[in-house]
Amino acid sequence: MKSWLIFGGTSGIAKPLVREFADQGHRLFLTAREESTEELQRLVHDIEVRYDVEVKTGSFDALDFSGHSAFITEVERDFGKIDGVVWIIGEMQPHQELQSDIEKAQRQHDVNYTAAMSVLSIIAGIMEKRKHGHIVAIGSPAGDRGRKSNYFYGADKAALHTFLEGLRHRLSRCGVRVLTVKPGPTQTPLTDGMKNLPFIVKPELVAKDIIIAIEKNCDLKYTPRIWQFIMLLIRHMPRWLYKKLNF
Repeated sequence: MKSWLIFGGTSGIAKPLVREFADQGHRLFLTAREESTEELQRLVHDIEVRYDVEVKTGSFDALDFSGHSAFITEVERDFGKIDGVVWIIGEMQPHQELQSDIEKAQRQHDVNYTAAMSVLSIIAGIMEKRKHGHIVAIGSPAGDRGRKSNYFYGADKAALHTFLEGLRHRLSRCGVRVLTVKPGPTQTPLTDGMKNLPFIVKPELVAKDIIIAIEKNCDLKYTPRIWQFIMLLIRHMPRWLYKKLNF
């Protein structure tokens, strides 16, 4: 049995992942924004009914950077030592709006990257001293190469990917694992209203793949796996050819 701290506990991928953890008997601390407290409590009730595990919750503001350290300290004081952390907080605003509203683009970047950098840096310092722990964060294939219809979100995820790569390198010798998960299009509120998404999958499949990747101590996991081969092709496509693509 391990203790997991889940940031973004009400997200589309988090809900089935939390159930997977609960099914394995792990203790859980789930966070959500204050306005999502009721939704979080419904999830907790469902878990407590279905599984005999300890679940606690807390309201968390990703953009309250000055409060991140105190929040983590409070969680460990009230809940106990954290063995693993999963970062699933993120947003994707309409790209056309971001092109004309740099403040909105900055806010999205802070949610998708800066907040993750802040929290996971604090967690990394704690786990490094203990020489134990698992850090999991949700990236995206969109961060592998910029495209005209989504390069703000892609830039956020590219920054997160590089940060996690460096964090993994730093922690590789002290027993702390860092896993970057890159789901393709997934049926969650993040993709509501989007049309013609290729190879779209249910979040339950993504959750199962995350569990497998954790158990195998993977560094990087594309889910479903087909995205590993798609992005290998896209990353190595010559620029002259890539610029001709209309997507």
